[in-house]
Amino acid sequence: MSECRANLVLHCGISEGVDSASQGDVLKRSPVTRTQALQPEPQIASEASGIRLSKCLHGVAIWDIIAPWIFVSCCFCFLKPFTTLFRWTCIAARPAIISPFHFARGNYGVSYVQNFRMIIFLCGCVLLCRVAGLEANELTASQLLPETTVGYVEITDTAAIMTALYDHPLSLHIQEMEAWKTATKTEQYRAFLTGRKFFEIQIGSDWRPAIEGIIAGGIYAAFDAATEGVVILIRTKDEATAENFRLKILELTQLNEATNGKAEPYRDVKIYKTDKNSGAAVVGNWIVVTNNGELGKGVLDRLLEESSLAPDAEVSGTLSANAQFKATYAKRSADSQAWAYGNIQAVRDAGGAKKLFDGKAENPLVELFVGGIQSVLQHAPFVTADLKVANSGVSLQLTTPCQDGWIPEERQYYFGTNTEGSAPVLPGVPDTLMTLATYRDVSQMWLRAGDLFDEQMNDKLAEAESGLSTIFAGRDFGEEVLGAIQPQIGFIVARESFKNVTPVPALKLPAFALVLKLRDAENMRPELRRTFQSVIGFLNIVGAMEGRPQLELDMEKSGNVDLVTSRYVPEKKDKDSTTADMIFNFSPSAAFSGDQFVLSSTAALARLLAESPETVASNSGINTAVDLHSTAIREALNENREQLISQNMLSEGHSREEAEAAIDLLLEAVRCIKGAGLTLRREVDLLTLKLNVTVNETP
Repeated sequence: MSECRANLVLHCGISEGVDSASQGDVLKRSPVTRTQALQPEPQIASEASGIRLSKCLHGVAIWDIIAPWIFVSCCFCFLKPFTTLFRWTCIAARPAIISPFHFARGNYGVSYVQNFRMIIFLCGCVLLCRVAGLEANELTASQLLPETTVGYVEITDTAAIMTALYDHPLSLHIQEMEAWKTATKTEQYRAFLTGRKFFEIQIGSDWRPAIEGIIAGGIYAAFDAATEGVVILIRTKDEATAENFRLKILELTQLNEATNGKAEPYRDVKIYKTDKNSGAAVVGNWIVVTNNGELGKGVLDRLLEESSLAPDAEVSGTLSANAQFKATYAKRSADSQAWAYGNIQAVRDAGGAKKLFDGKAENPLVELFVGGIQSVLQHAPFVTADLKVANSGVSLQLTTPCQDGWIPEERQYYFGTNTEGSAPVLPGVPDTLMTLATYRDVSQMWLRAGDLFDEQMNDKLAEAESGLSTIFAGRDFGEEVLGAIQPQIGFIVARESFKNVTPVPALKLPAFALVLKLRDAENMRPELRRTFQSVIGFLNIVGAMEGRPQLELDMEKSGNVDLVTSRYVPEKKDKDSTTADMIFNFSPSAAFSGDQFVLSSTAALARLLAESPETVASNSGINTAVDLHSTAIREALNENREQLISQNMLSEGHSREEAEAAIDLLLEAVRCIKGAGLTLRREVDLLTLKLNVTVNETP
């Protein structure tokens, strides 16, 4: 191992960018033909070929050619979900750093964007690789990384990711779209092809098998709090592949030696230096990339000194010896393609992300959505993420420990007593675009506002309560009005049918409704009915002052269903219009059925929900569930296609043909997605947040 070559680098920028024409000239001048480039070469010949190309390309921004292709194709689709996790870990040591992939300027006076070009390039390669089985007794990433690592990401089953994305029928469908064909004719796409061709010539094979070999053993990223550094570890197929990468790619970094200085060897290991604080190393079949020299040296020391170990063996001073990480890592899902770990305790101890952990939300709406999660994060030692990719779609699950004692009294409204509150089961409605089911005791949140919000927000809430109490005939809004509503809350958005309805608005908006359960329905129904009528009267007064149409009230009763409906009365000239004002989308209505109370934007949806089976409580452990239905969303957008085209022409300055292409591309993109869902679930000593996106496998 000590005889293995190594190389330590932190930055990949070789020079400033060049245009695509000059890139094409470079390839034309190169003596290496495609046939020759794809032939296996002896090591000496390979190195000589690399040097010839290096001389021809002196001054060319090699990474500016390669990185856009890799980044656009891979990083954007995959790495973005992890930026939030890394944001928590990065802030621990340096508040100025937002995340390893979102940089400000640091104390070194060097742009982090420049410092991390190579890191981004190598991270992007992750999605274009194939994973080979680990050889027995090989070192693992956790045995190489320091124990002070607070953020860790590993992508192991990259073959599954590549197959699901690159070979998916949806990918082939996209390539047949006119928008895609148009994009392939642009100057940017030709520059991408130039970069890909250069990479193939340099590396000596087609891009896909080349990247598969480079990332065959997986890719691992970590943030170290002690050195404030990020390190990327890539395990190649074998030492020959790593050596080829060193000769064909890393050797090019020496073109800027005059600017960045000559690299000094480290323990008889050759260092490729591109910046005063940056470098890359190749040791055996490992490629090391980091933005911190001390962090990189530590990893190299372990690579050079440690003998072959069992994958589960502990190495003193490394992440493998961290008991919390080790226990968490052992419980990761076996079928995950990627897994991440963040040490939240370290972030809190370092004073990072104070706003996240201070216990107060910005406003009541934010509090309703994330208040309980915020309390959990104030105590949780870590958070993990699992990513799974398949032909059917993608799922990302965030998990963190959760104990009943971590939820303070003022946030009991979020999870319920003993955190046992569950979201209701909502009735099915045709043409549903979105549903939201959640457990929130809004009355308790309102009454605890003094502990949850700052003084300014509490003053606003006190003012609002005074006005609301007047509307509700002097009843205390927080205790008597909100207190009459059960914690199981539903919200439904559905397409509105304008069949046999006039006037028809030019812009057709979906209908939406709030579905609630009453604690004392017998006493609250008359009170809510009178209050709703008063609100309609108030809207008519305001509407008359602003010249808007008036609302006409109506009441219906059918069995146990009571309806209080309203509709805007059109003027004579608008009565049969098919391009009426947007206000005619609305017919505010309230419906009562048993102990169920529905407040809807339209009479039709209120009637449909009142006549449907009532919402029922569940013991599923699901605290909140959001579901999106792509088919109905696409139909709603298609109904407004002409309006969307006109808006695109006005806002973007496009011609009608360009606007039509843009809107049709949006509709096609929505059609490719079957649906999406977000679920917050309380389990035994755990809190999980899961995102699912399903796609049409046969678009």
